[in-house]
Amino acid sequence: MKKHNLLVGAVVVLLMALLVSGCTNAGSNVNPPLTGDEAGGSLLVYCGAGLREPMDEIAEVFSEKEGISIDYTYGGSAQLLSQIELVQKGDAYMPGAKSYIDSAAKKGFIDQSAPTVYHVLAIVTGKGNPKNIQTLEDLTREGIRVAIGEPTGPAVGTAAKSMLEKDGLWEDVEKNCVVKSGTVNELLVYISMDQADAAIIWEDLFNPETMEKVDIPIDKGFIKVIPIGTLSFSENPGNAEKFMNFVSSDEGKAIFEKHGFETYPSEKYESM
Repeated sequence: MKKHNLLVGAVVVLLMALLVSGCTNAGSNVNPPLTGDEAGGSLLVYCGAGLREPMDEIAEVFSEKEGISIDYTYGGSAQLLSQIELVQKGDAYMPGAKSYIDSAAKKGFIDQSAPTVYHVLAIVTGKGNPKNIQTLEDLTREGIRVAIGEPTGPAVGTAAKSMLEKDGLWEDVEKNCVVKSGTVNELLVYISMDQADAAIIWEDLFNPETMEKVDIPIDKGFIKVIPIGTLSFSENPGNAEKFMNFVSSDEGKAIFEKHGFETYPSEKYESM
């Protein structure tokens, strides 16, 4: 009986020793998991709807280079700022106008920002310009159906109202408005479906195959620099800065130029 008990005890001690040894060796061979900016991970970026095409391509190129995926939330600039203020999560913000970055900075939401492209307003009409619209003043003519962005919502709406007010045309143009849309992309639909005779959009969205463009003189128009900013509550500030720097780099700006944007700085708009 004693021999049996001694044998069982020895086996138990041996098994415990093996288990301890196994755990120790396993621990020494496993690196701690990467977290935060060390890992590839993903970034949440709030972005104006009018920037979708170049920003989608930028995300693809950036993800391939850095191994960091980009999740966008697209929408009107004011709507996005309200969302940022509500949830206080995310990594970067690129609205359609600098004024929204300035507002976010005043609220303490922006760490740093970098100027990237210009947003320039233009008038677009249906193919052939059937109503012969040539100037902003033509938008006040009786019977002209005008589409603009919601003045309290997307950047294209606030910019259009500001421009028209400066020229003393806002009240007369507003009377002709058939829609005030939540995003600039909706304005293109109204033109393509012949539900409006003219729309005020960002000129980089102009499609020569389906519409005509009427340039607005620089002294009358709206031309502003658009920055991208990193958010102060980002959990991945290093990666957020990497993305901001890429968007505003020569490589990032080349993608914007491919999509019809004028990039910063530009001699054409150097006084803006």
